[in-house]
Amino acid sequence: MDRSQSSSPRLLSLFWSFLKLAPVSFGGGYATFPALEREIVTSRKWMNEEELQETLSLASAAPGGVAINASFLIGYRLRGLKGSAAAAIGAIVPTCLVVIGLFLLYHKFSDSLKVKGVLRGIGWGIVAMILYTVFRLGRISIKDTLTLAVAIISLILLFIETHPLWLIAGGAVFGAVATHGGDRSVKSLQKRQSKGGADSSYMYFI
Repeated sequence: MDRSQSSSPRLLSLFWSFLKLAPVSFGGGYATFPALEREIVTSRKWMNEEELQETLSLASAAPGGVAINASFLIGYRLRGLKGSAAAAIGAIVPTCLVVIGLFLLYHKFSDSLKVKGVLRGIGWGIVAMILYTVFRLGRISIKDTLTLAVAIISLILLFIETHPLWLIAGGAVFGAVATHGGDRSVKSLQKRQSKGGADSSYMYFI
C-alpha cells in the first residue's frame, strides 16, 4: 500500500505504539495479534484488516519470534527501514525488561502454590487469545470452499507432525497456481466477449 510521506505515521508514534503493546502482550507470538489489531487497525487506522493479516502471515512464515517479526514488518510497511527500526526497538526493549523481572520473581517464588496457580491461569488466558486470533485471521483468509479445504488439509498435516516449512511452501505454491489460473480464466472470458462484438450489458437484465 503506497502512502505519501504526509499521511505516514511519525516514527515516534510507531515507537510509542509498540512500546505500549509489549508490556501487556502476555503470551507472545500469536497471542499478541488481537492487541496489534486494536492498536494498528482500530485505534490508529494505519492499516485495514486485510493488510494487517497479510503482514502477520509473513511474520508467521519467517524464522524467529512472531511478535518481533511483526513489529519489523509493520514498521517497514508504514515507514520503511526507519519505521522498522522504531517499531522493533519499541517492541524489544520493554519485553526484555519484563522478562528479566518475571524471571527474578519466578526464581524467588517458584515453590509457591499460588504462583503455580497463577501460571496455570495465565496459560488458559493465552490459549483463549490464540484461539481468538485464529478465528480473526481465518475469517479474512478463508474466503471460499477451496481455501477452507486447504486450511483443513494443513491442520491435518500438522497433527501428523508435518514440518511447518512444507506447509508454508505448499501454501505459497498453491496460492500462486490458483491466482494464475483465475487470471487466465478472466482473460479468456474477456477475449470471448470482445470477439462476439455484441454489447453484453443485456446480461444484467436476465
